Amino acid sequence: MESLMELCDLIADHPAQFAEKLSWICGRCPPPESLLGGSPRVTRSQLNAVLAVARFLSKCSDASDLRPKSAVLEFLRSVPASFDRSFWPQSFGTDLIGFFFVDFLGYVSKAAELSPDFASDVAGFSGEVVVAAISDGGEDLAVSRAFLTALSQNFPPILPHDAEKLINMLIDQSAVVSGNVAQSPVTPRGRNAAISETSSSAQSSPMNNGNHHQGNESNEVSNVSGSSGSGSSKGSMVMNGSSIMWKSGVDQLGVTFGLNDGGSGGGAAMLRQQVAQFEEESVENLEKQEVAFKLIAHILEKARVDTALLEEVRLISKRQLQSMYVFLRIRKRDWSEHGALLKARINTKLSVYRAAVELTLNCLACYDTDGKSAKKLAHETVALLMEAAEACLQSVWRKVRICEELFGCLLSGLAQIAVKRGGQALRILLIRLKPVVLAVCTQAETWASSQGAMFDSVLKTSCEIIESCWTKERAPVDTFIMGLATSIRERNDYEEQGCKDKEAMPVVQLNVVRLLADLNVAVNKSEVVDMILPLFIESLEEGDATTPSLLRLRLLDAVSRMASLGFEKSYRETVVLMTRSYLNKLSSLGSADNKTVPQEATTERVETLPAGFLLIASGLTNTKLRSDYRHRLLSLCSDVGLAAESKSGRSGADFLGPLLPAVAEICSDFDPTVDVEPSLLKLFRNLWFYIALFGLAPPIQKVQQPLKQVSTTLNSVGSIGTIPLQAVGGPYMWNSQWSTAVQRIAQGTPPLVVSSVKWLEDELELNALHNPGSRRGNGNEKAALTQRAALSTALGGRVDVAAMTTISGVKATYLLAVAFLEIIRFSSNGGILNGDSSLTASRSAFSCVFEYLKTPNLMPAVFQCLMATVHRAFETAVIWLEDRISETGNEAEVRESTLFAHACFLIKSMSQREEHIREVSVNLLTQLRDKFPQVLWNSSCVDSLLFSIHNDTPAIVVNDPAWVVTVRSLYQKIVREWIIKSLSYAPCSSQGLLQEKLCKANTWQRAQHTPDVVSLLSEIRIGTGKTDCWNGIQTANIPAVMAAAAAASGGNLKLTEAFNLEVLSTGIVSATMKCNHAGEIAGMRRLYNSMGGFQSGTSPTGFGLGVGLQRLISGAFPQQTEAEDEQFNGMLLTKFVRLLQQFVSAAEKGWEVDKSQFRETCSQATALLLSNLGSTSKSYVEGFSQLLRLLCWCPAYISTSDAMETGVFIWTWLVSSAPELGSLVLAELVDAWLWTIDTKRGIFASDVKYSGPAAKLRPQLSPGEPEVPPEVNPVEQIMAHRLWLGFFIDRFEVVRHNSIEQLLLLGRMLQGTTKLPWNFSHHPAATGTFFTVMLLGLKFCSCQSQRNLQNFKTGLQLLEDRIYRASLGWFAFEPEWFDTSYMNFTQSEAQSVTAFVHYLSNERADAAVQSDLKGRGHENGNSLVDASDQYHPVWGQMENYAAGREKRKQLLLMLCQYEADRLEVWAQPTNTKETSTSKQKISSEKWIENARTAFSVDPRIALSLAKRFPTNTFLKAEVTQLVQSHILDIRSIPEALPYFVTPKAVDENSALLQQLPHWAACSITQALEFLTPAYKGHPRVMAYVLRVLESYPPERVTFFMPQLVQALRYDEEKLVEGYLLRATQRSDLFAHILIWHLQGETEVPESGQETVSVKVVPNTRSRSQMGETTDGGLYEIFQQDYGTVGSPSFEAARENFIISSAGYAVASLLLQPKDRHNGNLLFDNVGRLVHIDFGFILETSPGGNMRFESAHFKLSHEMTQLLDPSGVMKSDTWNQFVSLCVKGYLAARRHMDGIISTVALMLDSGLPCFSRGDPIGNLRKRFHPEMSEREAANFMIRVCTDAYNKWTTAGYDLIQYLQQGIEK
Repeated sequence: MESLMELCDLIADHPAQFAEKLSWICGRCPPPESLLGGSPRVTRSQLNAVLAVARFLSKCSDASDLRPKSAVLEFLRSVPASFDRSFWPQSFGTDLIGFFFVDFLGYVSKAAELSPDFASDVAGFSGEVVVAAISDGGEDLAVSRAFLTALSQNFPPILPHDAEKLINMLIDQSAVVSGNVAQSPVTPRGRNAAISETSSSAQSSPMNNGNHHQGNESNEVSNVSGSSGSGSSKGSMVMNGSSIMWKSGVDQLGVTFGLNDGGSGGGAAMLRQQVAQFEEESVENLEKQEVAFKLIAHILEKARVDTALLEEVRLISKRQLQSMYVFLRIRKRDWSEHGALLKARINTKLSVYRAAVELTLNCLACYDTDGKSAKKLAHETVALLMEAAEACLQSVWRKVRICEELFGCLLSGLAQIAVKRGGQALRILLIRLKPVVLAVCTQAETWASSQGAMFDSVLKTSCEIIESCWTKERAPVDTFIMGLATSIRERNDYEEQGCKDKEAMPVVQLNVVRLLADLNVAVNKSEVVDMILPLFIESLEEGDATTPSLLRLRLLDAVSRMASLGFEKSYRETVVLMTRSYLNKLSSLGSADNKTVPQEATTERVETLPAGFLLIASGLTNTKLRSDYRHRLLSLCSDVGLAAESKSGRSGADFLGPLLPAVAEICSDFDPTVDVEPSLLKLFRNLWFYIALFGLAPPIQKVQQPLKQVSTTLNSVGSIGTIPLQAVGGPYMWNSQWSTAVQRIAQGTPPLVVSSVKWLEDELELNALHNPGSRRGNGNEKAALTQRAALSTALGGRVDVAAMTTISGVKATYLLAVAFLEIIRFSSNGGILNGDSSLTASRSAFSCVFEYLKTPNLMPAVFQCLMATVHRAFETAVIWLEDRISETGNEAEVRESTLFAHACFLIKSMSQREEHIREVSVNLLTQLRDKFPQVLWNSSCVDSLLFSIHNDTPAIVVNDPAWVVTVRSLYQKIVREWIIKSLSYAPCSSQGLLQEKLCKANTWQRAQHTPDVVSLLSEIRIGTGKTDCWNGIQTANIPAVMAAAAAASGGNLKLTEAFNLEVLSTGIVSATMKCNHAGEIAGMRRLYNSMGGFQSGTSPTGFGLGVGLQRLISGAFPQQTEAEDEQFNGMLLTKFVRLLQQFVSAAEKGWEVDKSQFRETCSQATALLLSNLGSTSKSYVEGFSQLLRLLCWCPAYISTSDAMETGVFIWTWLVSSAPELGSLVLAELVDAWLWTIDTKRGIFASDVKYSGPAAKLRPQLSPGEPEVPPEVNPVEQIMAHRLWLGFFIDRFEVVRHNSIEQLLLLGRMLQGTTKLPWNFSHHPAATGTFFTVMLLGLKFCSCQSQRNLQNFKTGLQLLEDRIYRASLGWFAFEPEWFDTSYMNFTQSEAQSVTAFVHYLSNERADAAVQSDLKGRGHENGNSLVDASDQYHPVWGQMENYAAGREKRKQLLLMLCQYEADRLEVWAQPTNTKETSTSKQKISSEKWIENARTAFSVDPRIALSLAKRFPTNTFLKAEVTQLVQSHILDIRSIPEALPYFVTPKAVDENSALLQQLPHWAACSITQALEFLTPAYKGHPRVMAYVLRVLESYPPERVTFFMPQLVQALRYDEEKLVEGYLLRATQRSDLFAHILIWHLQGETEVPESGQETVSVKVVPNTRSRSQMGETTDGGLYEIFQQDYGTVGSPSFEAARENFIISSAGYAVASLLLQPKDRHNGNLLFDNVGRLVHIDFGFILETSPGGNMRFESAHFKLSHEMTQLLDPSGVMKSDTWNQFVSLCVKGYLAARRHMDGIISTVALMLDSGLPCFSRGDPIGNLRKRFHPEMSEREAANFMIRVCTDAYNKWTTAGYDLIQYLQQGIEK
């Protein structure tokens, strides 16, 4: 229901936009045909829809859609049908029906008020609906009664004739004329007879009371009651001044009815009869009467009725009110009912009376105001209401809430009549009102803090009459006010009366004083104040001030409230009186040490007078009066301090403390930075002197003592010597409000520098602050020592007491006061002074602290103290800022603004004349910058650094060259440090900010500062190359961040290569570009405005465009209107949105996006957004949101590195130019990032495992089909993610300290990124980006130690666990290599992992997390780990969280270190330096622990771990044991097969083999290994192998046909044969290849002959053939064929030769092919080398295996000429060749097992290469599995060096030339 109402409100605000929603809601309303067709049952949803539509009409009645009105009107017509219970849902009770009608009728009434047409429609039939409710009420009277009750609250419009009909029906069928004790004997029109006649027909009406038979008896009683007349109560109250006597009980009732004949019997009998008559009325009938009265009152408001009927209604209401007096005078004990029954009767009857009052007033309002009869009725009504009000006051039920409401209603009606009628009615009212007011004041309970509802009603009525009649009826109003005021002075021999009267008397006076004070405040007229205040002051001056009474206290409170109104005369008189009173109290206390102090005197001094002073300070708004009052209060404090200081045995705090809240309030708007008058400054000095002397300041020691409750009375003060120390160290000794007041005073106190020369050296004024008889004066060395000790403590021990010997006691006190003041400034609100609302540098409290340091010729001790004060103030500011690090919202903004204000002031202070001020400014600024790095990127701080120092130079010292040089040098040093530090943290944001400042410099009016800035920036460079700006692992050294920084610079850099960019040059280019785009937008806007828009039209002077040209020619550019501006913005917004959508559409279709066009469009769109940030136009905000969203999402949609470069540049521009957009931009980027997870793009392309040359081998070397090359290059998307991530890290560094909102957005991104299941791509090119994401996650989690996210500790711990889990998950896959054309890519990958390793190894274990989560993981009552079963949401079952966390961290650290080393080798293959990790030794126990930890996280991690360290026997044994013991849990992991499918398991027919039918399919090479003889054709193994082979297409298996043919040798069960036959049926290609291989096995060559196979390599010629046509070597041949050295064609051919030579070098090393003469070396037409003729391989070689060719591969002299032009292995081409050889060898080692198993299957083939030696063992040795990656790389380097122009290679070529004639 609530959501439906919210939707309804939204539709009402935008009816045209949400027309469909409105139609939907109308459709849910009950159909009209069903409502009118009998008695339908509506559903709850239909009722809700009706309410929603009615609510819509009440908010938007002028909607063009007629369906809402129709739906509401139809339902309103059907209300009579709803009186049947079957109409409503079964779950709807009477209460819910009533609530529905109340809401529905309320909405309908409001809609009728808004729309006259709708009101007319409603009025047309509303009378019929109400008549139906009154007359029959349907089958269920409860429903109709609920409707009538709701109708009494909100009555719809009605026609006049319906109004009269309804009134007659209500009178006829309700109880409004039925019997009660006070009715008139006259019954108009025989109403009783009519009722009696219709009693039978009216019994079913909801308004029928069922008591008509009592009519005659009630009439008889009415005769009696009617005789009393309207003046029946006049004799009930005798008023003589302030003496009030009430007659009550039976006698009074007798008098009232005229029945008291001197005895009480008759009166008592009448009382009992009246009570019985009242009790005969049922509560239900009374409720009906109330509803009837309310309905009639509403009807009279809606329509005019016949005069006779109106008079009849008036008489009915009059009779009701006449009976009220009798009813209210009945005492509680006289009722026969008691308890809840009586309470219900009383409440209901009083509600009836209240309704009757409202009806009476409405009746009176219907009469002509000027008519004579109307005036008579008004006087009569006033008398009637006044009597009723008096009856309420006398009633025993006056404390009941409904009685109080009735009293208020009566007085409100009286005020209404008086205001409207005036004249005689007003005078009569005021005469009668005064006794009522005094009667209310007589009630003793009104002395309480809450006077009561009756008191409030009297006050409200009096104020309303006075305000309304002040100008036109001044005389009676003045008389009324003066009558009340003089009543407090009418004592009537009060002193001579008895004790009882003495107690009663002050109550009236006290409450009248309070009433008059409230009256003055409410009316707020100076004339009223001037009328009453002299009487109050006179009463105060006549009284005995030394022994005050409660009346005096009340008078003091009243005069202070009147003075707070700000009328100058009353203010001055009151302040003088109160000041004199306060000083008198002080003097009287001093002269009466041994006397008992009266309670009232203490109250006056401690509470009343201070509260009055505070009230005046709070109320004054006039600047002149506030200034005067400030001076008076400070003077009073000075006088009080001096007087109290000399009181022997008294504490001055008790006298000065109560005044502090008032001083704080009057100083709350005082700006201490403006010039202060010397006299006022001395008063401030005196105040703080006494604050320090009396210990009134809050403690300022960093570690305070435990708080103790200390009394504030005079007798509880300790010795004077302990006060200063306790004041410094705590606990606070006085009222906590005083402490708060001192803090507020500090914010408005100017620096206590009274004179600019020797302000502390002149002790005359300071000594004058001590009374001559004081024990604290200069003559008391003990007191001086105490003050020095307190001062030393306050300064944090920075100045020893021994160093203060030259400081006198008063100086020490004064310095202590300075310390208190300046430290409290920062502890109270962070150090922001009073002043304007902007938090600028001028508001920093450091401006006050530094004032003390400007004083020349200070004593060394004094200077040390002042300098220590500065540092203590700074420490306090830092503590204040750190304590609020977790604040959010407005509190966070205030904190950051405070920080930036201090930083800006310190920056500006570096140009001060005094050297020590410059030094301390630099020192404090450096500390502030290191503690709160966010200042580095604050625009105002950077502005102050770059520009403000020169602009704010003092005019006096501009001509001082030495000063200029000194300040400029200091400035340059700080600026350089600042910029370098900011670049090292966040180079993107830093460059964006600098570019903004360069744009600003472009608009300078004076350019003299430009050289300084240019010279500073020109020396700063950043990039991926070597930089001297910073060392170590800084954020800017993360490759992703540096790539983003290059993109943010706007420079056209190739991010795939190493770069160094100059901050200045790229900044100027980008700043110029930004300025140009901003100028384009501004120019277009101006042109658009000058032409009056781009819309055609005619005017008196011609066509619209011509008018624009005339404007251009004349130079008249009118002010652009808001409409024109909005139209221009809308036009451009639409254009840019369309262009960006076109880019996205092109990218989705696979088209190439033009980089320059995309960048220009985005830049122009950004300039448009930034040009109109201040616009509040609704259409602009909507367009702005759409354009901003597109600017954030387009790079993600396009997902290329070029698009992401543009994105980073644009985003940096946005957040740098408009920091307020930071959260919006980041929110959109986070959404876009999470979208890439859902769409599996970039590093989240988990389905794209790998793409590249090696993909063709995947089905053979690892399970699964080869990856189909994706339509979009995944590496390109990964590079885009990398840039994007760099921007995120940059923003994190900027906002981590000052924006929890943006931190939480980043947290949302990380939560979505690391959620399970694993979403990351397995692509090896994603390694660096993946670990950069994990690094950002760890950095984010570290925020809990910085306290800014301490409220999210559990969430951060869970996020950290997910990061650990995701990081370990990366190692669940075997390591891969990836080579790319990007020059710098591999090095960046290695650096990324290294950065993660460095952060992980240096991460400080959070002690709180360790202790809280140890074993269980509890924190703040929550638990990450289920205590019952030790289940963790990330790690699952576990025993000890802390121990497990450390083990997982160590495992991750070890894996990442080896991964970093592996990538480092790949990035720098020719670097022979060993890594530190390769030298580390890990014990066998540690290997076993790592294996178990890895297996507990994910078994695949343990298997991958064994794969990474293949020769580690401990690791392999442990993994084997883990696999076999958890065999059922890992059946989906094919990599686990070798750990339980072994020859030994086959021999033993192990039960583990029974799991093979359920095992996941493995790779082809792994399956073929099980076909070797070692596995003996085990049935389960063979079945698994065939299942694997069947899972692949036959074409994929043909590569291994030789191995399959060899497997037939051991195929005793004919299983392999069966597979081959089945495969031939599925693939003709497979059949042909199988036949070819079978023929090769069956053909036996003749003796001495070899089987010759012809190999055809197209477009090639052998080296020997090349030698037949030329005498030169390869170097010369390549020049002949491809051009001169250095030409593109030659270098391309050499590149092909290098790559192909490297590939054959690796293959030759592993397979050892021999007979490498020039006839077996071919070269194709593009320069590639091709080897042929592999007749001698592995263990065989020509010449009877003499192995003459000792080099592992052929690298002849002529080949080295191409590979190494230098001839000494120093050229780039040689390094490239060696690098490729190393990479090839490392890549081959990755597939060692697959290669060896494939070769091993051919052992029994009979080939010569397997006929001797140990070919498989030697092949494995050449892989060197025992070597680390670096060791293997160094081995390959040595192989290349050994093969370089080896003599055996040249010798074998010579032998072949001599024997075979093959050209060498």
